[in-house]
Amino acid sequence: MNDLCELKELTVLFADDDEIFLNSTQKTLEMLFKRVFVATNGKDALSLYEEMCPNIIMLDVRMGSVGGLEVAQEIRKKNKHVPIFIISSYTETQELLEACKLNLVDYITKPFSFQTLIHVFTKCIATLKAEGSLTKIINETTYYNTASKIVIKDNIPLSLTKNEFVALELLLEQRGKIVTYKTLSHCIGKDISYSALQNLVMRLRKKLGKNSIHNLSKIGYTIK
Repeated sequence: MNDLCELKELTVLFADDDEIFLNSTQKTLEMLFKRVFVATNGKDALSLYEEMCPNIIMLDVRMGSVGGLEVAQEIRKKNKHVPIFIISSYTETQELLEACKLNLVDYITKPFSFQTLIHVFTKCIATLKAEGSLTKIINETTYYNTASKIVIKDNIPLSLTKNEFVALELLLEQRGKIVTYKTLSHCIGKDISYSALQNLVMRLRKKLGKNSIHNLSKIGYTIK
């Protein structure tokens, strides 16, 4: 899968207080990404980040009282790895120095070309891959692509039900921890019986293979 195709499986947050530039750039991003979230100020950008957990973040350096660097600083307190890059009409030395502290993918100036944007997104994808953010290993033969939401076993996509996906994503999110029966049934979102929950996990374990999901009797499940 080339980089442009991979972008189609990802989401992006774009924040800029220049609404004309925001709208024109948004149209370009919508051709590239699965979903685009936009904000015209830093406060809304942070709210969208918290709510939507985008794969990639692009921020205008100056957006009123809360600029892109401030937004990046707040995000970095919670997430050290999500790819973030700054866009600006200026190349101020102090801003560049501050940006260097935030493990940013890039700092590009307006106006930028489509090729420049694609180059930065290619770097973002490389960052995601290096951090293992696009794939989660389940066992020696099986992994989950979090962007495309496809489970691959022995290089073949697996077919999972909606509830099996819910269970798998929760177990991977809480990897190394015990997910209790109560928590799992709550996330599935309906009144599921204990035996039905056991059957669901048993079917999922059979699809994923041995040494995938471990059962802790009368407590819950875990992926190690």
